[in-house]
Amino acid sequence: MNFRRLWPIRFWETCGGLWRQWFPRLTSGITPWTYVLHLCRWSTLYRSGCKALENRLPGLASEMAYNTMLSFFPAILVLLTAIGLFGSATEATFQDLMTQLGEAAPTDVVQLIESGVRSQLYQTQSRSLFSISFVAAIWIASSGVNCAMYALDRIHQTPPQQTRPFWRARLVAIGLTLGTILLLTLASFLVLISGIIVRLIANRVPELAVLATAWDWLTWPLAIGMVILGAAFLYRYGPSRWYQDVPILPGALLASLMWLGVSSLFRLYVANFGAYNRIYGTIGTVIILLLWLYWSSLALLLGAQVNVTVSQGVRRKRLRMQGHSYH
Repeated sequence: MNFRRLWPIRFWETCGGLWRQWFPRLTSGITPWTYVLHLCRWSTLYRSGCKALENRLPGLASEMAYNTMLSFFPAILVLLTAIGLFGSATEATFQDLMTQLGEAAPTDVVQLIESGVRSQLYQTQSRSLFSISFVAAIWIASSGVNCAMYALDRIHQTPPQQTRPFWRARLVAIGLTLGTILLLTLASFLVLISGIIVRLIANRVPELAVLATAWDWLTWPLAIGMVILGAAFLYRYGPSRWYQDVPILPGALLASLMWLGVSSLFRLYVANFGAYNRIYGTIGTVIILLLWLYWSSLALLLGAQVNVTVSQGVRRKRLRMQGHSYH
């Protein structure tokens, strides 16, 4: 089957060709638009897929999904406890988080997370929860981040002698985990506080009631923006060696879009065609959660692979430009 005959691929390549014709100055040299153009090429996506299979990214994504599932509930409890330390309403914040997650994740996954967190949240005091679950969740979650760091080293083709030693890799993984939790805490705090302020203004001034509706529409793009920021944070500090010519935002943007698309399609499949509960019984929801984490991890790793493939294409273009300049 000739994939180039498919109309989405032809449309994708046509857009890149028109962009090069309309804006020759932006595309003649090595500019930020060069990375965007290489992202819009079918050859870039094809090479990224081949390198993903060569680097065993599907298998590494399954390892990430397993470690993430083990730390999922403790990490959410730690996140809610950290938000509660700022004086925010934990119940309202948790409900907002579940609402945002329900827009992409399958319904069974959201119900499993909500029931599991509520059963532990109201049976454990905040201090003991923060002291016990924090250490356990950070260590287990750092194992998932450590697996992602190993995958990033394979993607960047880092030689074994240049990778981090075990103790340094574990410290970096713990730091990335803490940074991610801090990022989610600040994002949840800002979204909650800003939402309260917007609704307060809308109630006080009826003419500005449209602000509440506009804010409801903006919460989901803000959540996607936080996913992009988290992926970029991991792409930058996760590999043992990061080269300056390797972009970050193209892969982070593509990974977030893939995560949103895969999560939405998987949610529709589970709701309309899935029969996990009838086949697997009580563990069907756990299997759905594991599959959702697997596809999310794979999207994250594919975004990193696209960054490296784009940088290699830009590097080849730079070498061709240098060769022409010599002649």
